[in-house]
Amino acid sequence: MLNDKPFALDFPPGIQRDGTVFDSDQYVDGEWCRFRLRRPRKIGGFRQITDTLHGIPRRVHCFYYNNLIYIHVGTSVGIQQVVIDKEGTLISTTDRTPSNFVGGPEVGFTMDAIFDTTSNMVQLVAHWSPDIVNLADATQAIPAIGQIDGSAALLPFSDPSPTTGTWTQPSIAGGIVCVQPYVFAFDNNGWVMWSAANLPLYLGVSGGASGAGSARVSAQKIVQGAPIRGGGAQAPAAIFWSMSEVITAVYNPSLNTFAFTTASQSSSIISSDCVVEYDGLYFWCGVDRFMVFNGTVTEVPNRQNLDWFFNNLTPGFESKVWAYKVPRYGEIWFCAPMFGNTECSHAVIFNLRENTWYDTKLPDGGRSAGYFAQGTRYPIMAEPTQQAAGYPLWMHEYGFDKITPTARTAVRSYFETPWFGALRDNPAGDQGLAFSQLEPDFIQDGDLSVTIISAANPRAPEIEGTPAAIPLVANTPQEQLTSFTPTQPNRLIRLRVESDVVGGNYQAGKNIGHGRPAGPRRMS
Repeated sequence: MLNDKPFALDFPPGIQRDGTVFDSDQYVDGEWCRFRLRRPRKIGGFRQITDTLHGIPRRVHCFYYNNLIYIHVGTSVGIQQVVIDKEGTLISTTDRTPSNFVGGPEVGFTMDAIFDTTSNMVQLVAHWSPDIVNLADATQAIPAIGQIDGSAALLPFSDPSPTTGTWTQPSIAGGIVCVQPYVFAFDNNGWVMWSAANLPLYLGVSGGASGAGSARVSAQKIVQGAPIRGGGAQAPAAIFWSMSEVITAVYNPSLNTFAFTTASQSSSIISSDCVVEYDGLYFWCGVDRFMVFNGTVTEVPNRQNLDWFFNNLTPGFESKVWAYKVPRYGEIWFCAPMFGNTECSHAVIFNLRENTWYDTKLPDGGRSAGYFAQGTRYPIMAEPTQQAAGYPLWMHEYGFDKITPTARTAVRSYFETPWFGALRDNPAGDQGLAFSQLEPDFIQDGDLSVTIISAANPRAPEIEGTPAAIPLVANTPQEQLTSFTPTQPNRLIRLRVESDVVGGNYQAGKNIGHGRPAGPRRMS
């Protein structure tokens, strides 16, 4: 339009939740939106694998073998195996619950896989503990084991009849982790034990020459463990989290045992499932900040949604926080029950490549467990809301829609820019802005809509305009630009761009706005 001037709608990546909306230079709202090449784009869709999980899913483990994916899901009522192909087609489901399993809504799991030289098979090792609400719960249980691609129920650890040493059946409160070729178990009062190499049933053997052993490494309960880079194949290493410490272990081949070192004696961890490894670095959520281990323990800076996340966690349900990663986009997700929800309803996302944070509401009734993409490009996530047949399991980053056996529905995605206009300039001006047109620059599938939001000042009521279309195909010259009629002059302007159609997708580029100065309007 006459006298309108173009200007780039160019903002730093990420969503700013902390502080005031007026103070933010980054995007101020969004849902199911990520950032790549500094620009917003829609997060992928998800396809239902099954909706027949027997209980609330709490832990997911995937094993890739012979073009199949063996998924084991720890739920509130047991352990269930789901076998699929790499495109998510269901092959079979099997109940593998051990006879000694004691379930309940508060039960959580650790699961891992290890090669066993006795059976010459890969074994699944699993443990459960009622620590979903109380991370420090001291209830002990005997871990279970079974062939990972088998279908029989897992069996409690039994006497391996060691040639040397004495075996005591392990009963633990923390969990298990496989640090190839050893199985570690961790317990109350800082107790850690490990098996002989590739002999998982030797967990609990003391004395003798098998290499199995144990140590008390803390006074606190150990709640999580993971393998780390050590001295190569001959010196495997591990990291453990107690309620207040981070402890490392390195195998000493000359002594045939592990040596432990406290990396931090004043750390914290919010849940047993909030640790995720990314290219050798371990990220986790503490009780009041985000942390990383890169040889030392340091804080992950978060100036965007740290307060928003911790202030809005549902009290009493913080131990349900769980983390996973989407390596294709450089993301680490921390899923959490927020705003009064008792299951994980939202996720804060740290993007390592873009060095920024954002967040999203999780789909449907939320997500309670997941496993990142490895042998397939699609991560697996589980839903805590019961359907007619059971609880759903989803394959994520699959297309753009929500896909079930009976329907394909749109997945809503949107982002909102920060405020712009003369009042946000440096130095600030007092003129309003009549925002008249948008020159859209999107890679898109399906139509988009864009809405002007305006206000006279940071405390004034926000006024939403009528959404205008950004059609997939510009059939006329007029559709090449998006016009807003009538224009809405005001001192503050921001835009909401939304996709909410079946097959809808977008990747934002360098969008250009057009506007002209309008009369000042400080109050409304």
